[in-house]
Amino acid sequence: MKSLFKNMNKISLLFIIALFLSACGGGSKEEIKIYTKTYEQNDTLNLLNPNRGFYDATYNLEQSYDYNLFLEAKKNGYNLVYGTIFLKDYKNQSSLPTTLLNSVKKNLKMAKEAEVGIILRIKYRDEIKSFDPSKDIILSHLNLLKPILQEYNSTISVVQAGLIGAWGEWHSFSGDFSSNNPNYLNNRKELLEKLIEIFPKKFIQIRTPMHKELFFSDVKEYGYVSSKGQITKDIAYSNDFRAKLAHHNDCFLASATDMGTYEEDNIAFWKNYVKNDSNYAPIGGETCAIPEDNESLISCENALKELKELHFAFLNDAYNLDVLNRWKQEGCYEKIKYNLGYKFVAKSLEYFFNNGNLNVSLKLENLGFAKAYKKAKVSFILKNKDFNYKFGLNSDIRYWDVNKEVILKKSIDLSNLQSGKYCLYLKIEDEISNIALANSNMWEDGLNKLSCNIEF
Repeated sequence: MKSLFKNMNKISLLFIIALFLSACGGGSKEEIKIYTKTYEQNDTLNLLNPNRGFYDATYNLEQSYDYNLFLEAKKNGYNLVYGTIFLKDYKNQSSLPTTLLNSVKKNLKMAKEAEVGIILRIKYRDEIKSFDPSKDIILSHLNLLKPILQEYNSTISVVQAGLIGAWGEWHSFSGDFSSNNPNYLNNRKELLEKLIEIFPKKFIQIRTPMHKELFFSDVKEYGYVSSKGQITKDIAYSNDFRAKLAHHNDCFLASATDMGTYEEDNIAFWKNYVKNDSNYAPIGGETCAIPEDNESLISCENALKELKELHFAFLNDAYNLDVLNRWKQEGCYEKIKYNLGYKFVAKSLEYFFNNGNLNVSLKLENLGFAKAYKKAKVSFILKNKDFNYKFGLNSDIRYWDVNKEVILKKSIDLSNLQSGKYCLYLKIEDEISNIALANSNMWEDGLNKLSCNIEF
C-alpha cells in the first residue's frame, strides 16, 4: 500500500507540473523569427560623398563672384574643391581690406549652401623668385581671417599649411622662414600652431614628411632619418601636435622621389613615414608631370598600388592632365575615382523582435583606399509617411578600417513608438553632407534605405 501511495503521489505531482507547463505555453520559448537581407555592391557609383574623391581646382576665395560657383562644381560631379586665399598684394602690410574679407565670407557661405567641401590653402606667392611676408604680418592676417574661417568651419574639409614658400608649398623660403634665420623652426611652428588654433578639429597638411619631422627630431637637419613626429595609435585624433599634421603630395609619381616629396637617399623610409601617418590623417594632392626617366611610375598598375598603400583620400582632377589622360587611356581612371578615400559598402542586415525591442545588426565594409578622416554622426532611422524616429549609434567612422568588416548593432525599444509599417535607414551625417553607401538602389533623400515593411 505504501508503494501504491508513493506512486500515486508521483503521478499527481507529474499531473500538476504538466498542467502548469501547459498554462505557460508548454515550457518552450516562443520561436524568434530572424529577418535577413543581403545587398548588391556597386563599384561604379560616383558617390558625391564629402572629404574624398577627385576634386576641382582652383577656386579663388578672395575674389568676388556674382554667382555660386560651387553649385557649378557640384553639378559637374565634385563634392570637394581646392580653394585658395591669395594675399600676394598684402605682403608688406598687417591689414587686409574689408572687401577681401567680405569676399572670403561670401564664398565660404556659398560653398556651405552648395554642400561642397574646401581644401583650403592661404598663400602669398605663385613664383620662386619672390619673398615671404614676415611672421608678424602673416599672424596678423590670420587673426583677421579667423572669425570668418571659424564661422564657416564646417565647409572646410582640410587645411594645407601653405602660407610660406613658393606656391605656399614650403620651398624657396625667405626672411623669417629661411633656414638661415636662427629662429626659422620656431617661426614656422608658430604658423602651424595658429592654424591649429583657428581649426582645432581639422588636420593641417604639410608638404613633405621631412618638414614635419624637423619639428620633432633631436637633430635639426632637413632629411635626417627620424620618426619621432609620426602619429601613433595612442595619440591619433588627439590634440597632440604630431597628430594634427597630415601630408599633401603635389607631385605624385612625377619621379622616384615625387619631385622631392621624399628625400632622395631614404625614399622608402619617408614613404613609410607618410604611409603610417595616413592610417590616421588624410593624404591628398595632385600629379604634376609624366616622369621623364621612368614612365612606368604613372602606369595604372603602379598608380593603383601607390594610392592604396598610401591611403590617398583625394586628387586634383584639373592637373596634371597628361597624367590623368594616361590613366583614362589605360583604363584605371574610373577605378581611382570610385576608390579614393573611404567607400562604405553594406553587406547584410539582420533584425528580429524580442521582448518589445527591435534588434538590428548591419554588416558593412570599407573598400576604399583610406579611412574617413572626419568624425560623423551615425544613426538608424525608422520612418514612414507619418513618423520619423532616430536612434544614435556609438560608432566612429574614422575607425572603420580598410578591408575590415564593421557591425552596427542597436536594440530599439518600441514601447513609445507608434505602431505601423516602417522603412529602416542608415544615416551618416558629416558636417558638409550625408554619406551614401556604395550599393545599388539604396540612396534616398540623404539616407541609405536598408529595408521596408518592418511592422510592429
